[in-house]
Formats: sequence, structure tokens, C-alpha cells
Amino acid sequence: MNQESVLPVWLEYFGVCQEQVGSNVWWQSVSSTGMPFIKEESEQTSSVLFVWQDPQGNEYESSIAGVLLDVNSLTDHHSWEPVCLHRISGTDVWLGELQVDSSWRGSYSFIPIEKHQLPDSVRQTGDGSREAQRAWWMSVAVNQISDPLNPLPELVSGWGISSPLHLPKATTALGWQEWDRGELNAIPVSRVHAINWSSTNLGNQRTVWLFSTATSDAPLVILLDGQKWGAPSGTLSVLQYLTDTFKIASAHYLLVPSIDGPTRWKELSCHHSFWQSLLDELLPIVTSMLAVDDCSVTDFLVAGQSLGGLSALYAGITFPKYFSKVISLSGSFWWPEDSRMRAPNDTTSSDEWIKNVPANSLADQILKNQISVSHLQVFLNVGSGEADMCLYNEATYRAIRQKGGRVHYEVVCGGHDWLSWRSGLIDGLRHLMPARS
Repeated sequence: MNQESVLPVWLEYFGVCQEQVGSNVWWQSVSSTGMPFIKEESEQTSSVLFVWQDPQGNEYESSIAGVLLDVNSLTDHHSWEPVCLHRISGTDVWLGELQVDSSWRGSYSFIPIEKHQLPDSVRQTGDGSREAQRAWWMSVAVNQISDPLNPLPELVSGWGISSPLHLPKATTALGWQEWDRGELNAIPVSRVHAINWSSTNLGNQRTVWLFSTATSDAPLVILLDGQKWGAPSGTLSVLQYLTDTFKIASAHYLLVPSIDGPTRWKELSCHHSFWQSLLDELLPIVTSMLAVDDCSVTDFLVAGQSLGGLSALYAGITFPKYFSKVISLSGSFWWPEDSRMRAPNDTTSSDEWIKNVPANSLADQILKNQISVSHLQVFLNVGSGEADMCLYNEATYRAIRQKGGRVHYEVVCGGHDWLSWRSGLIDGLRHLMPARS
């Protein structure tokens, strides 16, 4: 798409003429408007305009030769021709337009690259293989930056810092709108208690965190990948706000971090020793700390996303004495097929896929009565932009329901994205842990 032809359509929203594009007046107008700019085209679709200012100046002054637009789960990371912004000739203005579902919520970032990093240049100097393309993408992804013109708080994604994109019909993110608008107080450090968990059984050590919105006996909510849910993310402030406004019940929250990638893969891939060690080693420390304040744990809820979503359900299945309530967001239910070579093609129907779930997956074990789910209350959530993940999650949902588990399943308009997961976590808590009337 020729972005030069796109620009005139948007100029009226900034109150400037085309000759002023890139001037101080232009940037003042863009900055005061805030980006990205969203225009509803129909009930289903919106146009989204992204704008970035090259800090080095125009094309004669700058070493920036391209700017990739990385919209989580919309940008194709397997393509040599990803979505890009385009420079307006003679200016420091880069812009791009996307057509997006009006219900979408997701994160995005910009990736500025130099001439030697352009995909065409890299492809010509290599073998053009899928492996070469992935290596190229991984090498440029480290340049990811957030949108400085986006007025909402930045997000920490898997790659780095990104910015939020909320389309007009995205479901209301209860509590998070207030956080994003700066209306919620940050949680004091004194309210978050650090616990050193040195595990003899696992042979590793980490710091976990305990936070309470309760002052008496209450459920213990275990949040996997706990380093992502800490006070800087706003999660604890949102949990306190929703408790204070009687949207969710009071609870104690245990944030259990992942140590690193390899350890996370091992511990959250249906790893019995991880959960046994948590119960034998960590839980007694937590209960003794709560006892100091005359509190105890009434029941348990475990929540996770991606691999953590898989592990959360595994915990509920394997340790029914403790975990009957599970929140699984974008659960990696393709496990144990780590290559995911059985991913469906465009003609595979969900019914065909569900009849042939991966061997030894949780869905397969449930359907074969190798494990029981009748005691479970499960909240399953997956993003519509997650391709085959939707089918894996639907298969797991059907298996749980068929075998007597109580399960709520929803597909939200989003991707494999912390921006979706933070809303999904709140929806799951409201479903499984509502405030007492």
C-alpha cells in the first residue's frame, strides 16, 4: 500500500494541511491527539493509523532504512515481507495503516532497522530458508521499541517493551482501564512479602512474593510466571481495587516466578516434581507467614498462561486435594508434541481435529479416562489470533466437559499476549472467585 495516498484521508483529524506534514506544528498536533489513531469503518472493522518520528531526521540524515510494525498475533513472524511503516519523502514521518477487527485488543511495537537488515538484503545473501528467515527475525526483534506517542502505560512483552492497542469494541478490561488512566494507587513495597524458596527437590532457588487483599482466612491464588504479575505491572493494584469494589473475593496471592527459559520449559510442562516441591517446601512457609496475622488458606486457585496454562490444569488434575479451581489462559495444550508438526491446515475442521487430539496430551488422557476432571472448576480462555492454539484449547474444553468437569470456555479477540491475559486473569477470578454477597 502506498502510504503517501493514505495520508490525505487522515489529515482532517490532525487539523493540518499536507504541506505541514513533518513540521513542528504537525508533530504537536499528532502528539496532542495521541497514537495510534483509530477510525471505525464498519460494525466489524476499524482502520488504525500508526505514526513514528525518526529521531535522526529525514532519509538524507537518518540511517533508518525501514520500520517493521509488529502487532502481536497479527504480524506474520514467518514472512520475509512483514507489515512495515513507510516514510513520507523528505520528512522524519513514518506511518502505516492496518485494517483490524473492531473488537481486537493487543500489544504492538516498532522495529527500526538499517539497510543491511532489510529483509530483501538478508534473503539475497542467505539461502532464503525458513531457518534463515527466523534467524533474521530474531536478530531484528531486539530493536523493538514502544510507541512514544501512545499515552497509555507501556507493557513488558516477551521480546521487550510494547504499547497497548484497544479497538473500540474490545470487551471492557475491568480494573485495567482505571490503572491505565492513572486512577489506582501503586501498592507499597511493604505489602509485598518476599520469600526465598530454596528447593532441595528441584535443586534451584528463587524469590516468590506473597500479597494479600484479605485480612482473615481466604483462598490462596497461585500465579505462575509471577515475575510478570508483580506490583510494577499494575496487577496488584487492580486486584486490590476489584476487591475493594466487591468484584472479586478477598484472597492471598502467591506469585511464583520462572527462573529462566529452560527451567520454565521443564517445570511448567506437566512436571510432577515442581508441584510436589511447591506443596512440600513452599506451602508450609506461606501458611506459617499467614498464621502470624491469624490467617489461613481456605482453598486454592491456580492460574497460568501459555505453558503456565498447561501447568495450571495439570496441577488441578494431579493434585485434586489442593487444586480444584483453575484459570488457564492460552494453555499450551499441544504438549507433549513440542514440534507441533500436527498443526492443522486451513481445511481442517475443529470436529476433525478434536477427534484426533495429540497422543498423551491432557485432552487425550482425559478422554481415555486415564485422569479424572470431575472435581474441577476450570476457566479456559484463548485468543482468536492464536491459530492452532484455538483448536488445542477447544479440544481440551470439550474433553473436560464430556468427562464431567465444570468448565467455562471463551475465545477473545486477541492474541498470545499479556494484554489479553491480564484481562483474562480478572475474568477468571470473577468467574471462580466472585465477591461474597
